[in-house]
Amino acid sequence: MSPELRQKLKKALAGRSSVDMGQFQFLNLERVKARAGSDWPRLREKVYETSTQFIERRIEPDDVMLRVQGGFLIIFGAADVEAADEMVAAISGELNSFFLGQSDLTEVRAEGEARDVPTSELLDIVARSQPHEPDAEPERSRASEPVRGGEVAPPWRAAPTKERDDEERTRWVEGPKPEPRARPSMIAGAAPASSGPRPSWDDIVFKPCWDSQKSVISHSLCVARKVIDGFAYYGRETLSGAADRDQHRQLDRAIALAAQRGFQRARAAGHASMIVVPVHYDSLSSVSRRMEYFSVLHPIPEPARKFFLLRVDGIPDGAPMAQMQEVFRSMKHFGAYVLAHHSFGSKRLDRFESCGIGVLSAETPKRLNDGSVSELDLLSCVEWVAAARSLTAETCLTQISSPALVEAAMSAGIRYFSGPIIGKETDQPAPARRLGLAEILNPPADDDDGGTFEID
Repeated sequence: MSPELRQKLKKALAGRSSVDMGQFQFLNLERVKARAGSDWPRLREKVYETSTQFIERRIEPDDVMLRVQGGFLIIFGAADVEAADEMVAAISGELNSFFLGQSDLTEVRAEGEARDVPTSELLDIVARSQPHEPDAEPERSRASEPVRGGEVAPPWRAAPTKERDDEERTRWVEGPKPEPRARPSMIAGAAPASSGPRPSWDDIVFKPCWDSQKSVISHSLCVARKVIDGFAYYGRETLSGAADRDQHRQLDRAIALAAQRGFQRARAAGHASMIVVPVHYDSLSSVSRRMEYFSVLHPIPEPARKFFLLRVDGIPDGAPMAQMQEVFRSMKHFGAYVLAHHSFGSKRLDRFESCGIGVLSAETPKRLNDGSVSELDLLSCVEWVAAARSLTAETCLTQISSPALVEAAMSAGIRYFSGPIIGKETDQPAPARRLGLAEILNPPADDDDGGTFEID
């Protein structure tokens, strides 16, 4: 440790019995080393130099950053454990997004944690964690125990820690329960018979999305479908209000895989369709969950990712802004842009600031589909569009079935629409095609598809 760094650490600890400490460990470096051979020193420095830049960009002047065996430590000058936790989570997300985008470092994972520690314990950790030289490898010693992936745990990881859950800082949002509708989508026949254990949904379909500015069916929304007494329910409604998070994650994984298969079938048929892929916020709220979900998306080749749009559902009102920014920014590597799905009429769009969201979407309330559009409803749409545009985002209404609402929403500036009035769902993404407003309001009796064309 340099004299300057030692003095800065001494100043940060002066008069304090405990401090907030952030810690980062790199996993799977041994795998990268084995594969890299003589190129390993360069890759190792790439990991540490990039991490140094990411951390230095985030920390305050009074914070102290130390490079240690297997990772980094941050000693925070201010006593704010929640802020420390958010910063560590944000840095971990940025690092993992960077590693995933590097072909030679895709296996590397940064695992971060923030906690309050006694000053005496911190000094002991620092003393035992310092490498003998700047480029030294983590030493295998009796004090270091193997962790998963064949790595060696640094001294600050003396005991395993449980996955950091955001339950205490964000409110879990359950899937909506299916409710009887006056005019639900009618599906001929009953749900397919089950021959064994099945998920709660019947199948996964693709719902067409209309771009009103270009008069084009431009996207397909990939959603689960469940048929109850001949009526169809979609998305998280198929979970019947389940509070079991594992069911929501199972649905997210199934949707992501179905979207990839659908894209491959569309490409084999001679067209490349844009596909919207929904995922619940809870499946992304911690680094470990995010990495688990991203592993499903990772096989998508880089050139094909521009055809996928990731939509985040179930965003809790209490989600910290820093956490939301981390979540949304980490997703940009896997799609053309990211959508945020929230409740219709929500006024708190400023919380999405600096998240890089391309489209804000909401499900059409039943009352708007069933009746006329009041001046108050129209004003709500206008305010929603204005708030979205202040974030440089477009707006989208889903499950829309009212012709009057389509016209009113368009006049308010809403750009994208999906629902029964736009078109029927299909078992694979439909090719892009032109569709005028007149055809939506007065569909042709012969269901002529109007021809197809490719999107640039």
